[in-house]
Amino acid sequence: MAQKIERIDTIPLIIAFLNKMGVQHAIDSVFVQHGNWSGLSYGQLAVLFVTYVLHSLTHHFYGMESWVNQHKTVIERVTGWKIAEKDATDDRIGKLSEVLGESDKGISDTQLLIGKNIVSAYQLPTEIGRYDTTSYNVYHHPEDAKSGILQFGHSKNHRPDLLQFKQGLATLDPAGVPIISETFCGNRADDICYLPAWRRMVETIGTPDFLFIADCKAASQEVRSAISHEKGHYLFPLPMTGETPRRLKQWVLDSEQSFQEIVLEPKPDQNEKPRKVGKGFVVNQAQQTLLDNGVVYQWDERCIVTCSYAHAQRQEKSFAERLNKAESKLSKLKPKEQDTVESFRVKAQKVVQTYNMEDYLNLDITESATTKKKYIGRGRPGPQTPFEWVDIKSLTLETSRNEEEIDQFRALAGWRIFVTNVDENKMTLTQSTQYYRDEWQVERGFHRFKNGHIPALPLFLRIQERIKGLMLLLTIALQVLTLMEFVSRRELSKNNEQISGLVPGNPKMKTSRPTAERLLTQFDNLHLLIQEKGKRITGTMVEDLTCLQKKILSLLELPEKTYVISFGMGQKKLATN
Repeated sequence: MAQKIERIDTIPLIIAFLNKMGVQHAIDSVFVQHGNWSGLSYGQLAVLFVTYVLHSLTHHFYGMESWVNQHKTVIERVTGWKIAEKDATDDRIGKLSEVLGESDKGISDTQLLIGKNIVSAYQLPTEIGRYDTTSYNVYHHPEDAKSGILQFGHSKNHRPDLLQFKQGLATLDPAGVPIISETFCGNRADDICYLPAWRRMVETIGTPDFLFIADCKAASQEVRSAISHEKGHYLFPLPMTGETPRRLKQWVLDSEQSFQEIVLEPKPDQNEKPRKVGKGFVVNQAQQTLLDNGVVYQWDERCIVTCSYAHAQRQEKSFAERLNKAESKLSKLKPKEQDTVESFRVKAQKVVQTYNMEDYLNLDITESATTKKKYIGRGRPGPQTPFEWVDIKSLTLETSRNEEEIDQFRALAGWRIFVTNVDENKMTLTQSTQYYRDEWQVERGFHRFKNGHIPALPLFLRIQERIKGLMLLLTIALQVLTLMEFVSRRELSKNNEQISGLVPGNPKMKTSRPTAERLLTQFDNLHLLIQEKGKRITGTMVEDLTCLQKKILSLLELPEKTYVISFGMGQKKLATN
C-alpha cells in the first residue's frame, strides 16, 4: 500500500469563494478557447492560478506547475476536474494571461459578470463607490518603452527613473471590495479615467444612485456635470489650482462666516469617544455647462469648505521647517568674486524656490565699495614698495519675513473645498468628512498589490497583454480577500460578537474586524493522508478542524462540508466533526 501526504490548507476555502463568485463561468463565457487548446478551460485554469496566488503569496508563473503537482489530489477531489501533467505549466499560464489581456472589452465584460454576481451573491452594499489610480514601477530596460503600457511618467512611488504602468481600481464600501480594475499606460493622464470608470460602476451596480468619491483629478466640471446629468452623485475635493485658492481665501477669511464644529462618532466596533477633527461651512451655488449635444445643463452644487486640525498642524510644521531651512541656507550663501547683484540674486532666488518660499521671504541685496591699498611686485612690502589704490566691491544679502503672507498661510492651513451635488438632508458636513476620510480603502487594495498578500511586484513580464491579464487575475484575488473580510465582519456584527485566537502570541486578543490574511493563516498545515491500494484511493485528514477553524467557516458562510472530499464510491471527510 502506497501512502503520501498532501497539504490542504486554505485550498478548499479559496476555491469555494471563487465558485460562489462565478469566476470560471464568467471567463469561459467571455473568452472563446482556441481550437488547439485542450485540458483545463480558461476559466478553470484562472481559478487554479488565483488559488495558487493566494496560497503561495506569489504570482510567478514558473512556480505554478510544481505547486499543482504538490496538491494535485486535493485540487482534483475538491474541484472534480482531471488535471493532466502539463495543464499548469508556465507557458499555459502565460498564454492564459495573454488571452485575457488582448482586449479591454474582454476584461470589462469579465469584470461586469463577476461584479454583478458578487453584488448579488454577497448582498454587497452599493451606497458608496470609490475610484483611484496608482503607478507600478518596474526595472525593465528603457527599450521596453518603445511600445506598450510600460512608459516613463509621473511616478507616485517617487521613481521617475523607472518605467511604469498604471492601475485604476473601483471599490465598494465598507470593505473596499473591488468591482472594476483597469491597466493603462504609465504616461497616461489620470483625469480621463474617472468618468468611464463611473459609468462602468453604474453598469455593474445597476443604478447611478450611489455616492461616487474620488480625488481632486476627478473634479473637472466636465465630469461633475456628466455625473449629475446622468442622475449620479459625487463628492470630490477641488484641486488647489485656478480660481480655487482665491475662492478659499475669500470664504475662509470672511470675518462674518460662521463655522460648524466637525465631530466624528466612533464606528460601532471602536471603543472610542467622539472626537473633534475640524470645522467648516457650506456654500450653495448653481452650476451650468454646455453638454456635447449643445444643451445648457444647470444643477445645484454645494461647496463644503472644511478645515482638518490634524492636516493644519502638519502643514504648519512643514512650513516652519521649510522656512527655517531656507533662511539657514540663505545665511550661508556667499557671493563669488565675479558675481554681480543680478547673478547673486538669481542664486538666492533659486534657494527660495527650492523651499517654495517665494511669497514669504523678501530678499534685499546691497552692493558696497571700499578702497584698498594694493602693493605692486613680489615679496614682503617695505616703505619704498610701490602701490596703487583699488576699489573692492562686496555684496550683502539680507532676508526678512513677509509676516502678512505668513499669517495668511497659517490662517488657511488645513482648509480645503469639496464639491457635491448631494442634498444637505442626505449628507451633512460631518458625514461628507467621514466619507472622504475612508478613501484609504482603495489605497489598502493598492498596498496589497505592492507590499501585501497579493504581490504584483517584482514584475518579470514584458508583453503588455500578459501584464493586463495578470492584473485582472490579481484583482480577482483581491476580491476574494475583501469579500472574506466583508462577510466575516458582517456576521460578527449581527450578533455583536468578537473573535479571538487570530493574533500570534496573543491568543486572547479579540477583534470584530478580522483581516482575511489572519483568517486564512488559521488553516495552514492541514494535511491529507492519501492511501493507494491498487486502483483504490482513500484519503483521511491528519488533523481535525479546530473550534476556531469551524468558527471561521461559519463566519465566512461556508459549511463544514467545504472540507469533505469524494474518493471513488464513497466520501472521506477532510474534516471530522
